[in-house]
Amino acid sequence: MLYRVELVLRADLDDEALHEILIRANTYAIIEAVEVTRDAATESCRFTARINAPSAEAALGASLTVLAQTSGHVGLVEEDALRRVVIERDESLVGGRSE
Repeated sequence: MLYRVELVLRADLDDEALHEILIRANTYAIIEAVEVTRDAATESCRFTARINAPSAEAALGASLTVLAQTSGHVGLVEEDALRRVVIERDESLVGGRSE
């Protein structure tokens, strides 16, 4: 089942660091698509991924694992970095067709 996971994290990253996270995260097979954007005004980073997982909890776990493995050097996995989590089922591919 596909899930859309959106995480907003406290981070003040430059474009180069975001690009590196994006490239690394897109190499993980469990992730269908990844977007990483930043908001310098609020010092936050938005990580959005479409993930093939058996449950919403597994999709969140996969996202956090990818972030930990791809961005630990820039501080996205520090305590209190997570500001918001949204997990939605991606219904666009239900039954193998776009709706």
